[in-house]
Amino acid sequence: MPPTTQEASRKEFTDRVAAFERANPDIDIKPSEAVWDPKTFTARLAGGQLETAFIVPLTEPQGLIKRGQIADITDDVKALPNADQFDRRALAPGTDADGRMYGLPTSEFALSLIYNRELFDKAGLDPDNPPKTWAEVREAAKKISEKTGLPGYAHPATNNTGGWTLTAMTYTYGGRAEKEEGGKQVAAFNDAPMREALQWLKDVRWKDNSIGTQHLRDAAEIYKSFSAGRIGMTMATPSVFDEHITKYNGDPKIFGVTALPSATHSATLLGGKMAVINPKASDAERKAAVKWIDYYYLRYKYDPKEAEARAKTKAVDGVPVGTPYVPFYQPAVDGAVREATNKHATVPLRNFEPYLQGVQEQEFVTEPSVAAQDLYAALDSAVAAVLTRKSADPQAELDKAEKKVVPALERAQR
Repeated sequence: MPPTTQEASRKEFTDRVAAFERANPDIDIKPSEAVWDPKTFTARLAGGQLETAFIVPLTEPQGLIKRGQIADITDDVKALPNADQFDRRALAPGTDADGRMYGLPTSEFALSLIYNRELFDKAGLDPDNPPKTWAEVREAAKKISEKTGLPGYAHPATNNTGGWTLTAMTYTYGGRAEKEEGGKQVAAFNDAPMREALQWLKDVRWKDNSIGTQHLRDAAEIYKSFSAGRIGMTMATPSVFDEHITKYNGDPKIFGVTALPSATHSATLLGGKMAVINPKASDAERKAAVKWIDYYYLRYKYDPKEAEARAKTKAVDGVPVGTPYVPFYQPAVDGAVREATNKHATVPLRNFEPYLQGVQEQEFVTEPSVAAQDLYAALDSAVAAVLTRKSADPQAELDKAEKKVVPALERAQR
């Protein structure tokens, strides 16, 4: 349920609950403000205190599937409208190796590259044709730095955001931050892709000197500087545009976003949330829950009229309308929905076109499934090392980081 600070959205939610119950008099919806807590989940499930349907981060479904802690909803999903038009990338986090489905997406994001269109102009770069590869990012960063004296690129290194973004870069080099060995997840820090990504950061810092001198910052600090027009490019989700406008008072015209650049693979880090069902639910409860998930979380993703109604409500709440998102459905369905939403757009749509085009062909890779935040924290130190010490060796720093995270991975899998 939306927070009380968003009155229009909260009223819309309760109105939709009432409308759903009128259309389905045999179903009773009991809204909950409960949030996912892995520390209490198992006890709540065992004690019969868990809701019928609940929302989890995308990192969780695969583990829940293996442990039998969520219900198989394959047949129920197949009966939904436009079930054959789903973008399978959006369903993948909740799908097992046999293609059985255990969850439906409620919100998803794909990490991207945001860039300052004004600084691109000043550097003689085309803001409508941003970098598609890390090699191109490096060249663009040098030009921006040379022409403006500002950092052409910035990369976070603290509060787990350095590890988060390094993990996403590693995906574009064809690697992963974790891999399975002996039935358990272990760190993949010593594999070539992560080493190559970290080497890229070191080269941009010490060979090109195009990312400034302030490096012990987290992503939020970098976004603030970006909104002030002090950074050329950085990694972020497209939704950072909302903060750019509402939190940092940034100029909407300077904000550009494109798909995450590739190295050897066109890929990006996928995050977000997914609705799943209590495995103890009866057949009737499970079917009713899937029906509600479709009605509230999915319908506006395939029904243009619903999409337009929600866009109007967001505009009333002052929430930016038109910010790009990860499509749950294929273009034949998503195109009509996007067109309906954009009738009420409050953002510069043209600035998002590079992202919308690029993300269509990318592989979506979810965040590490075990001890992700511990993993990111360990990698922060490796990122900080190569950005602050010219003598730092990427492989040696990754070795240190792996030693730090091993205990956390082992604890999480006992």
